[in-house]
Amino acid sequence: MNDTLVAHLAAIDERLAAHLDDDDEMGLDAVCRLREYADALLHGSITTVDLVEAWPDWFALAPAFVAAYAPDEVGELEKKATFLGTSETDEHDSLTEDDLRYLETLGVYLDLYADVRDTDE
Repeated sequence: MNDTLVAHLAAIDERLAAHLDDDDEMGLDAVCRLREYADALLHGSITTVDLVEAWPDWFALAPAFVAAYAPDEVGELEKKATFLGTSETDEHDSLTEDDLRYLETLGVYLDLYADVRDTDE
């Protein structure tokens, strides 16, 4: 059981707990979807405003993943990432260098987590 993850998601919105598996770890489906959208943002195939419309949970789940599974360096990058506060009403939708660095690093840890979880199952 990952107490950090459970507490983080419950504090934001109880419905986010639906993305946890039976062991209260982030489900592999959610991690793969986080990775898919991180890649899409990184490569410019989706904008942050589009992501808010497509899967607003991304903006809560990505920081929850970082809090629970990533080292402090990713948390530091997250603090500098400006796009995490995007809303549907935002007009400016470009990513900064800090945003891109965060997304790249997040992707590495999402892949590592998915690989470990995939071999565990």
